[in-house]
Amino acid sequence: MSMMRWNEDEARRLILGQMVSLIDGMRTQAIRSSTGKFRKREPISVFRPQTLQELMAQVDVELEKLTAEHGQLRDFAECMRTLLQRLPDASLLEMYDAVMDASAQWLGDVEVEDADGQRTDAQHPTQLEEVSLLLEDLRRERRKPTRREKLAIHMAHEALANGARLQLPYKPLPIPGFGETQTHMSVTDPGEGHLAGTTTREDWLRGVLVHVEHLERGHQDRESVESYRIPRILNVAKVRLHVAGRAPVTSFIGRPMFDSGKFHLDLWKTVQTMSGTCTAMFQMGVAECKVAMDRMTASQIVEFMRGLRSNILRDARKQLLSAAFNLNTPLVDDRNGRSRIVVDRKEIGLLGIELVKEGGFDKVTWDGAADTYPSLPVMEQLTHAEALELVHRAHERGLRTYFSAGFRFPHIPLAVYTGVDGVGIGGAQILRYMDSQTGYHGPFQPENISRILAIRDEAARSPLGRAAALLARLDWLHFQRRLDDRQEAFRAELYEALSRQQVESILQDFEAQSESQSAA
Repeated sequence: MSMMRWNEDEARRLILGQMVSLIDGMRTQAIRSSTGKFRKREPISVFRPQTLQELMAQVDVELEKLTAEHGQLRDFAECMRTLLQRLPDASLLEMYDAVMDASAQWLGDVEVEDADGQRTDAQHPTQLEEVSLLLEDLRRERRKPTRREKLAIHMAHEALANGARLQLPYKPLPIPGFGETQTHMSVTDPGEGHLAGTTTREDWLRGVLVHVEHLERGHQDRESVESYRIPRILNVAKVRLHVAGRAPVTSFIGRPMFDSGKFHLDLWKTVQTMSGTCTAMFQMGVAECKVAMDRMTASQIVEFMRGLRSNILRDARKQLLSAAFNLNTPLVDDRNGRSRIVVDRKEIGLLGIELVKEGGFDKVTWDGAADTYPSLPVMEQLTHAEALELVHRAHERGLRTYFSAGFRFPHIPLAVYTGVDGVGIGGAQILRYMDSQTGYHGPFQPENISRILAIRDEAARSPLGRAAALLARLDWLHFQRRLDDRQEAFRAELYEALSRQQVESILQDFEAQSESQSAA
């Protein structure tokens, strides 16, 4: 794979992209080694097209910021400026080698070249498939890429930016009660953290949903800025390239945009805009698209979901639509000619189940975000019995389930004990640095994924965790009408025991009976 297939401007852009990545890596390294409080005065920048000259100027500006924030990196910045000055006239291959030399020297993220086993020399149908296999090798072997492999990965990212289509295998969400674990951790990031962290280790993808959404909102209220927003679609494509079929990739789409404030006037445009976005995501192999049900009454939510579902192109058996309901936002139920305002969190959650079934979506999400940031953990906003009831009622009606908002380490077992299918976990609470004064995010902390999964696994092995997984399976089989009367009675008994958090006796009896049946 050679840079010679690119014209000179494209090749210089690619080299500048590597320089930006190197600067970001050095900034992250400096932040992570600092003992002071993390400070960030600017939000994540919005992408804008740039000329080659503007991109070079951006690199220079980033170097100025870097030395202002981290004076110990002045020597590195001077090294980068020297390379920047050489770029317009130097040989492109020499420049790429020089940037890789700097990356090896300052970050140590480049492996020594090895002529054996270069995946980039293998014969595969497309460049993207080739690079996907390379990324799988790097993850499995737990090694750094060589400079040739880094070039291949960066060129694949550029190909995606230029419209190359992903035709990689993808993994759908598991069926409740039948996956490798019941409660999957939906590790959440706008994208860059997944590329540099989540997707680099096999064990960080076990029992994980790789969720892509824009989390940063500063200290803005929910009316002004959504708690979660749609990510850059190029980031979703890159994450899919890196994950391929190893884990489900999911994405947040956002709340519908009603410009006039009049539902039926805006419905056509809103449905077509969002259906086009969801279709693009699904065509890339995203396993789930999540849409927020904000600023609508109950009857409008049903109409919106039905319209959206009917206009999206997807494999409805494997690619799911999820409806997100905020438990802190009152919901007007205006169905059947009556109107009532629902304010209780559990009642909003139960109403969400009804609306999702009527609207024909596949999954219900209960979100506890409020105007404060970071959010109060959703597992502190519901009792165990309330959260369990929501999950139980949704599962027995054939819906997947999900909790989000404010999760920290102690809240993971509380979610596992409900048998919920997914937990939104990420951002400032647990996976990114955050400036407490501005609310802006800093570097991703991938090492916390190991702790997150260890806590989840320990909770899943406990009696409450095992009982919750068993109830999820029975609820799903109930929906499919595959339980006899005896099993239905046991399902009801298990639910009541789990609600009281007294499951040891019933679980022991069930497991002993299962063992005797297996022996027979």
